[in-house]
Amino acid sequence: MSERLTALVLVLGILGAPIAYAQNTASSNFQIKNSALDDFGGFSSSTTFTSVESGGEITNSEATSTSFLLNAGPLFYETFVPKSQNWRWYDDENNETPTTALAAENVAPANIDNGDTIKLRIAVDETADIGSAGVKFRLQYSTSSNFSESINWVDEAASCTGSSKWCYGDGVDDDGDLITTALLTDSAYCIASSGAGCGTHNESGTSTSSFTHQLGTTTEYEFTLEQSGAVPNTVYFFRLFHTAGSSSVPYADGESYPSLSTGGATLTFTINGLESGTTTDTYTTDVETTPTSVPFGTLVMSTPVHAAQRLVVSTSAQSGYKILAFERQALMSNQAATIDPVTGTNPVPASWNDGCPGSSSGCYGYHSGEDVLGTGDTTRFSPNDSFAQFSQTPYEVAYSATPVTDKVTDMVYKVEARNLQEAGSYESSLVYIVVPVF
Repeated sequence: MSERLTALVLVLGILGAPIAYAQNTASSNFQIKNSALDDFGGFSSSTTFTSVESGGEITNSEATSTSFLLNAGPLFYETFVPKSQNWRWYDDENNETPTTALAAENVAPANIDNGDTIKLRIAVDETADIGSAGVKFRLQYSTSSNFSESINWVDEAASCTGSSKWCYGDGVDDDGDLITTALLTDSAYCIASSGAGCGTHNESGTSTSSFTHQLGTTTEYEFTLEQSGAVPNTVYFFRLFHTAGSSSVPYADGESYPSLSTGGATLTFTINGLESGTTTDTYTTDVETTPTSVPFGTLVMSTPVHAAQRLVVSTSAQSGYKILAFERQALMSNQAATIDPVTGTNPVPASWNDGCPGSSSGCYGYHSGEDVLGTGDTTRFSPNDSFAQFSQTPYEVAYSATPVTDKVTDMVYKVEARNLQEAGSYESSLVYIVVPVF
C-alpha cells in the first residue's frame, strides 16, 4: 500500500500546552476511527507534530478479498455497495434455468394475470471493491417508477392471500441454492454453478443466506414471484433491498428497475351439474343434475329430495365478485298449483323443520355453501341446516372480497311433497348473475 498515514497523535505547537490525541486518521482507502492502541513504544517529531506513542491494533473492523473476510483491527473500510443492472422476466418456473422469456432483456412484459408464477433474473454489480458475506436481497414493489410512494414488500408465500398483489412463488428450485447458469448479458461467468456470476435462487425475502458476493463482480440473482390480486391494467416496478445494509439497492447509470404490467380484468363463471350420491355440506344428493336442469324426478310423499349444482368463478377483479340468484316463477304445476317455498329468506334463513312445518303440504328451498357472504349477516348460511326461499328479487348467494381462481360454491336444492300436495308436474326457472367488483 503506497498511502502514508497522517499523524496518529498531535501535540499543540505551544510549549507547555497539553497533549491532544487524534481520534481519526485516514487515507483515500481507509480510516482509523476512535482507534485504541496498545503495545506502545517509540517517539518521533517534526516541526508541526509529535508522535508520542504508537502501538498494535485491538479494535474490530473488516477487510475482504475474493476468497475471505477478515474482521480485525481499527481500520474502517468502505462498505459493500451493490447496484442493479440488467434484468429479464421468464415464464417457466418449473425449469431451474428458465428458457421461456416473457420479454426481451430490460423490457417490461404485459398481461401478467392473477395466479401467474414468473421468474425475475437480475444482475447486481458490486461497485466499491468490497465483497460481503451473508448477502440477502429482498424485493419491494411500487406503482411509482422512482419508488417515491406506495412502497410494499413482496409477501412471503406462507402469508400470501388473494389481495397480497405480489408474493414469493414456489419454483422448481430451493431458496438459497446457487443458480447453475447465468442468462443476462452483463453477468460474470457462471456455468454449472461455478463462477463469480452465480448468485442464488430466492423464494423468500426473510430467509438467511450464507452467500458471499465477491468484490467488483456482477452477480446474477433469481426471484420467483406469484401475481396474487394485483390491480388489473397497472404497471408495477420492483427493486432489491439489501437486508444486511438495511437499504434499497439503486440501479446503475443507464439502467432501470425491473417492471411489468398486469392484464385486464377477467371473469369466468360456470355452472356444473353434480352426480347423484355427491356429498356437500353434509347433504348427499339423491338425483343427478346438469348445468341447466335440476330434475327431482317423481317425489315420494313426505320424503325430502336433495340436488345440487356447483358454481365456479375465476376473476382478477380487485375486490372480487358476488353471485346473485332469483327465480322467474314459483315452483308451479301445469294446473297452476304450487309447492310452497320454505319460510326462511336469504337475509334470515331457517332450519328445514322450522321453515317447512308439519302443517305445510310441501316445501322447497335452497342452501348456499358459501359460509361468508358480503352483505347483511355474513355468516347466515354457515350452519348446514339453513334454507331460504327463492325470490323474484335477486339476493346474494356467493361472494369473495378478493380475486380468485376457480372458487367453488355449491348450491343445495331441497324439495318435499306431503299428502295434501296436489299431484302434477312442477317446474320453476332460476337465474344466476355474477358481478365482478372493482
